[in-house]
Amino acid sequence: MRKMLLLTVTALTALNMFSFTAYAEDEHELPFELTVPENVAIAYLNGDDSANTCKVAWSQNDSMSEWMSRCDDPESYEGTRKELEQMGYDDLWITPQMDWSIDSKDDWHYNQYWDTEGYDENYVQHLGEWAYIGFLHYPTKNNDAWVFRYMGNIDDPDDITWYGSSEAPGWKDVLKEDQYEIIKGDDESYAKIDFTKHTIYIRMRYLVTARTAENDIKIASDWSDTASVGKDSETQPEITASELKAPVIKDLYVTDEDFNGFPVISFKNEIPPELTGFQTKITADNSGIIRISAEARVADNGEWVELQGDSELKSGELKYALQNLAEAEKSISADTTIELRARYCFMPADGEDTLSPYSDILTFASPDMQISENEVSSDEVSEDDSVEAVSEEKPGKKKGSLLCIFISLVIFIAVASSLFVLMKLKKRSNK
Repeated sequence: MRKMLLLTVTALTALNMFSFTAYAEDEHELPFELTVPENVAIAYLNGDDSANTCKVAWSQNDSMSEWMSRCDDPESYEGTRKELEQMGYDDLWITPQMDWSIDSKDDWHYNQYWDTEGYDENYVQHLGEWAYIGFLHYPTKNNDAWVFRYMGNIDDPDDITWYGSSEAPGWKDVLKEDQYEIIKGDDESYAKIDFTKHTIYIRMRYLVTARTAENDIKIASDWSDTASVGKDSETQPEITASELKAPVIKDLYVTDEDFNGFPVISFKNEIPPELTGFQTKITADNSGIIRISAEARVADNGEWVELQGDSELKSGELKYALQNLAEAEKSISADTTIELRARYCFMPADGEDTLSPYSDILTFASPDMQISENEVSSDEVSEDDSVEAVSEEKPGKKKGSLLCIFISLVIFIAVASSLFVLMKLKKRSNK
């Protein structure tokens, strides 16, 4: 608890210490190529979750995905910190933002406060929950978020989500009366957008925050092409997974890391643009997911064994533990030639999985791996101690290493605590 409070105080102190300064992209060096969000897509969830909930998905370029992957990896984290220090930054992060317009491609809601996460020079928040200025962002090639979920309780005059405050408009202020109908529920009334009568257009951008000792430098990408959902939404080209191509893997090596005392290997995967576009589309409409899995065997005479490791599509290094292979073979002498291959699996929400062909086979020299009868098998390792396990039929959801989970948990607690305190301060200022 003390650590959580300390993180909260630190976050709030940082908020009051640093001023916001916006600059053009070409005025400041970045450790990656900043481009607009790619393959932007949005889909209506047909009443699932809430009356208006939509899901937006987008992808990022390889340079951004790889840099974030290095930041996320404990083994390369210090290197990324030194890289930032050489550029004069104490920290740097990427925030996706989404602007929207109903029944028009020109009625956007962006204003100057989007460049400072909604705050003015006195740190007063001027944007309501209708301003999508801070999506979470991960190293994976595609990311997603739910939007238009809760617009507030129309029956409650104190509901700032709908009615806004003296500083920040609410949904009532940014929606036109002919763009929604009021639905009377059991406990509250709410606004509903009829997607058979209206069209929502969206556009996205990245806002990069580079923190220095003096201020926060804000560097924004251009806005993406528009995507739409509803009455006049543009027809998207139909993409199928029936012809998944084999992964193109390279740069295979044995790392200095270990997992449960077993070696960890690494390789990179070249993800084709068409696959990224397909992944983004199916993420938006909840129609499926794509994963990558890796298998290894002792060259020539071994049985292929699926490895534990990364499964999500991302640029940068994919890491896999050799525990499953070692336990299957019981004894592998040093410098034994090991073969490795990978393939994609498209898992639709409905229907059968589609497997791609296997990649070309890469080889590496194995470290010495000996399994005694007393050693615990991978089946007996608890889920909390395992790298994500990928089954051949249904690749599992990513678990990652314990260290990554711990780091993510600390970050989540700090952000959640900070937002909670900020909302308390905001409510007090509105009274």
